[in-house]
Amino acid sequence: MSDLADVDYIVVGGGLTGCVVASRLTQGDKDGKKPQVALLEAGSDPAGNPAAGGFLSGLSLLGGDYDYAFQTEPVPGTADRVHTLNVGKVLGGAASSTSAAGCVRMQPTTTTGPKRGLKPWLRKTEHFFSGNPDGAAVTADDEQHGSDGPMHVYPVSVGESGIRKYPLREPLGVPSNPRRKNGRNTGLTEIPCTPLDDDGDNAVRIYTNTLVRRVIFSEDGNVKATGVELADGRKIAARKEVTDCAGALRTPQLLMLSGVGPAATLEAHGIPVGRDAPGVGQNLHDQLRAVPGVLPARPLARDPKFSNSPLPWDWVVSQPLPAGITEEKRQDADERNTWEAITMYVLPIPGIPIDGSHIATSTMLLRPTSRGAVTIRSGDPGDAPRIQPNHLSTALDRDTLVHAVRTTLKVMLETSAMKGIVAAESPPAVVGKIGAAAESGEGPEGNDNGADLVPLTADTSPEALEDRIRRTGLAHAHPGGTAAMGKVVDTEGKVLGVRGLRVADASIVPIPLGGHPQATLYAMAEQLASFILGDYSP
Repeated sequence: MSDLADVDYIVVGGGLTGCVVASRLTQGDKDGKKPQVALLEAGSDPAGNPAAGGFLSGLSLLGGDYDYAFQTEPVPGTADRVHTLNVGKVLGGAASSTSAAGCVRMQPTTTTGPKRGLKPWLRKTEHFFSGNPDGAAVTADDEQHGSDGPMHVYPVSVGESGIRKYPLREPLGVPSNPRRKNGRNTGLTEIPCTPLDDDGDNAVRIYTNTLVRRVIFSEDGNVKATGVELADGRKIAARKEVTDCAGALRTPQLLMLSGVGPAATLEAHGIPVGRDAPGVGQNLHDQLRAVPGVLPARPLARDPKFSNSPLPWDWVVSQPLPAGITEEKRQDADERNTWEAITMYVLPIPGIPIDGSHIATSTMLLRPTSRGAVTIRSGDPGDAPRIQPNHLSTALDRDTLVHAVRTTLKVMLETSAMKGIVAAESPPAVVGKIGAAAESGEGPEGNDNGADLVPLTADTSPEALEDRIRRTGLAHAHPGGTAAMGKVVDTEGKVLGVRGLRVADASIVPIPLGGHPQATLYAMAEQLASFILGDYSP
């Protein structure tokens, strides 16, 4: 829509959570009146692009018009490399348009959303279907899964043509947990896929290609959000509230540009301080992944075990740390999963061909303890935020990934069932190398093309494994925590010390989810929308 009009609610950011919140708000009804809602998205509408929203096909759009492709600062813990963070600049967000459309919940013991007890909201989002390994369809556990939500969720082994066979599962030696007993992900599970239903007609006023400069506050000393100003100078008023759903990297930027953030930072950029909030932009957490490749004994396309598999991934395994590993460094003594391994026949990893000649793996930190920060470069909303994820800055993160990669290598290279399938590990490429000396102009460019990388084995030393992880590990672009509950917002997403402004995205999640964020964020958005509607009066 081109003409701006005042509304009851403004939602900034048409990504995963923003679309849910805006849609649910228009469905509110008190005294026969529904709220008027405007959804403002800086990116475009991907409707009509066949790759957007398809299972795995959205990965082909990374680095294009739908992707901010933010660049981090050089990260000391990863050999001073600069990481590209794929962040959706598109209506629907990265999870719906430019990602793999996988839906892995966090462990049920993890504190995640605005309040404990997200299960009802997880169920509300789902229309779940599952099957058993023998091929007979079964009904999903009603205690864990929903049956009439907008998100069609199904395990990858369930398809219209029947149960699919995946050849790499049997030799793992990991307890199978395809039904996620008691909601837990531990063991061998599958990554459910999540095509979305069109949620039907709604009254959301959607403005794409619309960049917000700042939130406008009243000038009577109450620090109340009354609307927003766009990058082109136009303004739109919100009679009730403004909800910031710009994401874990853009939300702290928008808050700071609006005068809510660390006072010293705002003053340095000439931004009037409306609310000194030191926690804005701090506590950034993201999940780093190691990406060892595997060279099969013969091309997968020639092996019927693989060529008959309709989907390009096989299994996902999530595991806690064994009690004997760096016990003094562990966060706690519970059994929550700390790492995850995925194996795929097709996965975009630098230096690993996707022509059927390799098996790709991704071994990821689920609960990183390293923390980084996001801040602003200027007062211009068009400038990318300054991002320092600070990966691998703690001994626990380094030890966890070394253990996880070694475990993955043992499974892929040493089990008897894999000997006829896998020949060796295949090093990925080194990407994003800058080097602190190069950036300061005090030394050589410091390029690292990985020419000296040698294949890993299960007996590779811990030092060599850590070096490989530092030089080739990739950010998984699952950031959160930069407007954390208890520091920046309360348990209903309301910005502390500010009236009429909430945050409803991954930035409010104070600790890593212990899984992929998509499913949890959908549920969190549902719950936060219910809080907003609870405060609504015509």
